[in-house]
Amino acid sequence: MTDQFTVDLQELEQIIARLSGLAGFIAEHLDEIDDKIATLRGTGWEGVAAQAYSEAHEQWIEGAREFTDGIRDMSDAAKSAHTAYTEAADTNTKMMRSGS
Repeated sequence: MTDQFTVDLQELEQIIARLSGLAGFIAEHLDEIDDKIATLRGTGWEGVAAQAYSEAHEQWIEGAREFTDGIRDMSDAAKSAHTAYTEAADTNTKMMRSGS
């Protein structure tokens, strides 16, 4: 196979930073939303509507946190790939310099 495979490590670093930043941004805002909902619940809101909202909110927040965890997992995978590609490039460079 003659197809050449390349990885732009700087681009990969940018992707890692963006994913990490996005995960942090979402997590921070989810915490803010939870705080506001806790305040709302503390106002004495009761009844069927309050219960329905509470259940829907819990389901939504669980899904949103799962999404955030997935973004963190992607960032971690990209970091691992970056490390592996960097080590492979370093090894190849050393081998070429030593004539092996």
